[in-house]
Amino acid sequence: MRMTLLWCLCLTALIDHARGYGRGAPDWTCSTMTPSHSGSLAQATPASDYQITTSSGSFTPGESITVTITALNGKDFKGYLMHAIDEGTGSVLGTFSITGGGQTMCGSARNQAVTHTNKASKTTESFSWTAPANANGNIVFVSTIVQSYSVYWMNVRSTAVSPASAVVTTKQTTAAPSIKTSSTTMSVVSTKPPVAGALMMDASCGDTRGCFVSCEGTDCQYVVSWEYKLEYVDFSIERKVEGGGQKWVAIAFSNDVKMGDDDVFHCISDSTGRVTVARSFNMGTSNQPINNPQEGISSVSGSFTDGVFRCSFRYSQVAPNNRRKRQSTTRPMTDLHLHRHLMLGDGPAFRDSVGMHTQNPVVTADLVNLQLTSIIGDVARYPLVKVHGCLMILAWIFCTGVGLIFARFYKPVWSERTILGLKVWFQFHRGLMVTTLVLTLVGFIIIFVEANGYSKISAPMGKGYTESHPILGIIVTILTVTNPIMALFRPGPKDKNRPIFNWAHWAVGMAAHILGVITICFGVELQKVGAPKYTVFVVIGYIVYHVLMEITLKVYDLFAERQSSARIEHMEMKNGNGATQNGNSFRPEETKRDPKDSIIKKILLVFHVAIAFAFTLTLLLLVTQY
Repeated sequence: MRMTLLWCLCLTALIDHARGYGRGAPDWTCSTMTPSHSGSLAQATPASDYQITTSSGSFTPGESITVTITALNGKDFKGYLMHAIDEGTGSVLGTFSITGGGQTMCGSARNQAVTHTNKASKTTESFSWTAPANANGNIVFVSTIVQSYSVYWMNVRSTAVSPASAVVTTKQTTAAPSIKTSSTTMSVVSTKPPVAGALMMDASCGDTRGCFVSCEGTDCQYVVSWEYKLEYVDFSIERKVEGGGQKWVAIAFSNDVKMGDDDVFHCISDSTGRVTVARSFNMGTSNQPINNPQEGISSVSGSFTDGVFRCSFRYSQVAPNNRRKRQSTTRPMTDLHLHRHLMLGDGPAFRDSVGMHTQNPVVTADLVNLQLTSIIGDVARYPLVKVHGCLMILAWIFCTGVGLIFARFYKPVWSERTILGLKVWFQFHRGLMVTTLVLTLVGFIIIFVEANGYSKISAPMGKGYTESHPILGIIVTILTVTNPIMALFRPGPKDKNRPIFNWAHWAVGMAAHILGVITICFGVELQKVGAPKYTVFVVIGYIVYHVLMEITLKVYDLFAERQSSARIEHMEMKNGNGATQNGNSFRPEETKRDPKDSIIKKILLVFHVAIAFAFTLTLLLLVTQY
């Protein structure tokens, strides 16, 4: 019953994630303003049925104005996400407060944007927006408006609201320098020099450029942007990279969310800071050079300073030739007309070649159409990885955590009772450990299917120990299979080899449990799992709790044994007539219950099962809901 409940919770969490967010936009959309509606793209036509209006055409820093989203022409909307930006810089400014429906979100105080609280049809929603004290430029309110799961508009804008102190508002623009090429002129994308160590989303994202980003507020971890033209595509890659020395960043185009048979554009920064761009391809999980790496690439520029790698280039579009064999070292021109997943990775470079990526590449959840100017923030999920994690959590946190307690401390409890002719403790122990064996084997098979066999993993920066996760998992699986095989050859209770078996059985079981929990501890930190950073501390909390529970039960057993010995030493040995034997009173020995078979031990068992269940459920929710 418990297993069924846990699986239902796990499945419900995954379904809820896939169906959308009727109670408001999720936090990770703060930077992208893009709904996580799998398979759906923003409407290309103007949002003529919706408008954003303000109660005033000007604002005073520190004071509030009312902002309203209205549906026109008999239409309605089910969801929205809106924030205010500086028209010049694109920075998110001001704070919202609720005057009617909706809820605030985004930013450290969760008040830099507003979103819906339910998916009921709406025709109007109003909010109060307070201007920051340092606001001195025009403000525009920008919203994503959702009509239905598959129909939504992005970049719906209000008329600009000006500072009240500005008598006449003028907008000065500086012509961007141009880079001449043999046949075309390309304008430099950036209109201002980048701030050292800072990375912000390009203001043209969602307008003239498509973007794949990871941002929180105005601080971004990476921004990949592109501008599509019929003859060429201009790319820009910006990513925060840890460490020094030679580095590479790369984008790849793939037919699925896994590495293998992918067209790659990689940027390499050499020891002098010069950035070069070349094409390559992924064969399996390794990157392979090609004979024509510079073909189609021009207008290259870039830098790697203050921990930010910037690289931009143009790739000329041509109709693809007949494809050569995919593993050939000469690769046909990359066809950017195709819709494919976009990957982004980075790692150390060695001369003109790329090394192993420092962490698993991030991949767009859906196929990317480079002709659209969408802002993409949702990354690919790996459901089989999550299922593998859930199975191992069930096996090693709950089943083994409870099963070993039965074997170590509950043999004397219910000693006069049996289940199907066998001791109570043994039936529970065996049932839980067989369940552990089944869950482990199924999880082992699932992850091998996902990884197409054994595969090394890329550890997050500063967490090289997580690279041992696959090896530890294999060792745990071997130990898990070994123990029941050993049990088939268990000597009888009177056999002289029985103590050897008992010690070996205990050692293998304890080693599997300890390594299993450590493997989970490493696993929840892997990028593909997608669990929050604090999940590892939940696992550590379970380890601390389990050790304390074992100590508590051991101390209680020692105390019970000592109390029992003290009673026996002081017990009068009288018979029914008060006769004595050898000067000592005695009576026939009565059947005594083992002192360890107490109500306290049973209460501790119930407590332990409840806590193990709570840890298991918490970890399942953290792994499945993020």
